[in-house]
Amino acid sequence: MYNLVYKSIAKTFSTSQVNEILVESRDFNSKHDITGCLIYHEGVFIQYLEGGAKDVLDLFERIKVDDRHYEVKLLSNGNIYSREFDTWSMAFLFEEIPNEAFEYIKLMVSSNDG
Repeated sequence: MYNLVYKSIAKTFSTSQVNEILVESRDFNSKHDITGCLIYHEGVFIQYLEGGAKDVLDLFERIKVDDRHYEVKLLSNGNIYSREFDTWSMAFLFEEIPNEAFEYIKLMVSSNDG
């Protein structure tokens, strides 16, 4: 099992465009046994992906050339023992629904800005 976390800057986005990305991601991920979480906060995407190494890395190559965002930056990647989001083809967190996990992730991301 493998995971990957990246950060990118969204081009101008509406709620319907974010929802479109979620629908596409959930469909693709369920077909390729990839799970994870997408976070959208103040124009920034953070995405955590997990699954087979080849599937996750192939998806990341597609993500890097997606023109809906730019400055795609790999934050971490590596082998893992088990999934964190085993029942989610793509969980979603954004600032309008704050919770403990979202607050933790915001802190984690802000510490990586250096």
